[in-house]
Amino acid sequence: MNSSIKGSENKALKAGGWYVFSSIVVKGIAILSTPIFTRLMSNEEYGYVSAFLSWYTLLLPFCTVNLDYSIGRAKLDFPDQLDHYIGTMQVLSAVITFILGVICCFFFELVSGFMGFDPATFFLLLAYLFFMPAILFWQNGYRYRYLYKQNMAIAIYIAVSSVILSVALICLLDGNRVHLRIIGIVAPVCLLSVLFWTKALYRRQVHFRIEYWKYGLSISAPLVLHAVSLQILAQSDRIYIQKMCGNSDTAIYSLAYTYGLGISVITQAIANGWLPWFHDNYFAGNNEAIRKNVKKLIALGCYTGLACAAFAPEAIQILGGASYKDGLQCVPPIVLGIVCQYIYTQYVNIEMHLKKTKYTAFGTILAAVLNIVLNSLFIPIFGYVAAAYTTLICYLVLMLIHFIITRYLLHVVLYDDLYMFVAMAIMGVFVMIIARMYAWTVIRYVFILCGFITFIVFFRSDIMTLLKSIRKTSN
Repeated sequence: MNSSIKGSENKALKAGGWYVFSSIVVKGIAILSTPIFTRLMSNEEYGYVSAFLSWYTLLLPFCTVNLDYSIGRAKLDFPDQLDHYIGTMQVLSAVITFILGVICCFFFELVSGFMGFDPATFFLLLAYLFFMPAILFWQNGYRYRYLYKQNMAIAIYIAVSSVILSVALICLLDGNRVHLRIIGIVAPVCLLSVLFWTKALYRRQVHFRIEYWKYGLSISAPLVLHAVSLQILAQSDRIYIQKMCGNSDTAIYSLAYTYGLGISVITQAIANGWLPWFHDNYFAGNNEAIRKNVKKLIALGCYTGLACAAFAPEAIQILGGASYKDGLQCVPPIVLGIVCQYIYTQYVNIEMHLKKTKYTAFGTILAAVLNIVLNSLFIPIFGYVAAAYTTLICYLVLMLIHFIITRYLLHVVLYDDLYMFVAMAIMGVFVMIIARMYAWTVIRYVFILCGFITFIVFFRSDIMTLLKSIRKTSN
């Protein structure tokens, strides 16, 4: 193998490994802090803060126009001007957010009433949406340069500071606990964002360059519909269950879905760690290196999914108790759907690299519509369990759509497609076998042990490489 490719792989493996580690740490902080806030706040207050975060997640793609997605490709097209490009995207996102904020202020009572927020919460949401994009742009700039230490520092700072500040404000001040918790979330972000804005201004990286604006919007604007459709795909099943089956079934399904989503923390971190290396090597024409390494990437995702399915009985018991055990039957299809999403992302990477993101949006919109139709048809007949299978079907369709787009519309043959589909099928068989073992704990744990041994054997060289890099870093 070419030494430059090998060096690039080791660099990407090291950065990707630390990226996965930091993502798990951040998620762990969020999980461990949840019992703290559920005890400091009432259910209604906790739900209000959750609604605040949901609205933030929904509105962020409109404020950023997903411009951070364009940074990976911009690194290749503007290699010596990436900092200036990021600064220009900061300005564009700030302008868009400011315009949207002004419009919302003109219709303040209507918008805030629709959201169910008081004035203080509404303006805190606007501040959060205005200041967060700068951090996202700088994080992506670090990530695409493999500067994992800076990326880790940002992620851990936000996670830790928001928890500490929120707890301190609630415990030390007499006031509206909802507002104090939200201030604890927003204030650290505002502080760090101001630091990045100051740094960009000092370095003269902030520009109004129409050329960059057109470039970024041509790639990222279609992904707004993609992001919204993904939200619909993820949320519509619970809305249907609540309307058709009631709050009890919604709670059972939501817990199972939340557990299944746990693997997405790992799979998304792996995918984000892989993406910079993918862009660099696809641009350089190192297709064979990509074809070889993506197989291990797919295998890693499948092993992660199998582990999630295998430990589902214990996880559901810990998270919800005996009253939620019926949700176990939802875990296998939910896990399969998330791994399927992880696999089709490899095809989306090609579309993004070639700047054909309109196809990305088309596939996701189609899957979201299909999900709504299938939920309408099958949830009334089969209950909340049907939602898990309709979601799986939609992700399988989405994987097929993106395969067709890359192969027959973009005429790209990059991956061993048969390997991708066979890996998904084999994982599906094993997940269903594991689901049959939920009642036989000993047999299931023997199966888990065998799976762990095969994992170590399959990834032994990669594990040794990662351990060596960690030792070098610690020394």
